Amino acid sequence: MRVLVVNAYPVTHPDSSVVQQAIDMLHAQGHEIEHLPLEADEFATMMTAAERTAYETNAPLLAEETRASAVSVQAADALLFCYPTTLFGPPPRLKSWLERVMVIDVAFVFDDKQRVRPGLLNIRRIGVITTTPHSKRVTLRARDLGYRTFMRTLRLNCHPLCRRTFVRMPTQAPAGRYVDRFHRALRGW
Repeated sequence: MRVLVVNAYPVTHPDSSVVQQAIDMLHAQGHEIEHLPLEADEFATMMTAAERTAYETNAPLLAEETRASAVSVQAADALLFCYPTTLFGPPPRLKSWLERVMVIDVAFVFDDKQRVRPGLLNIRRIGVITTTPHSKRVTLRARDLGYRTFMRTLRLNCHPLCRRTFVRMPTQAPAGRYVDRFHRALRGW
């Protein structure tokens, strides 16, 4: 299976090692991995005026990095998002990536009656690995924006039988404490 790993961890983040652990585990299982580090690629955190104008047209992918990301998404069988939770959801750079790449003719299409239909029928698995400074109770009270963004909203654009994996770990957790849960979640890929 071809897995696109979208990495929104800053290089200096103390929990960024979970990304490499996930890549190593998926690679050991025989999956083909494409790693997209948003920080290293310096993916812009906001749309330009030209992109905003083109956003609602049939050709919204103006920037080279968004076109390259869209090609990678369309070639993948699975998406794995790795990010540190900020303000109970994904960080701004990852939200920008979603808004600029998951556009018409990539994430969704319109049918002949102008109804929205899934465009990511090639995606059969979505996964999230995130570290958070908040407890589970506080995260749920804040309506768990990360879970809702990926496991509900983005999942609607994927294959009808798309499977989901969501792993939330405390920030700077002891390596042995969550390693079993982490490995069990990715073992089924």
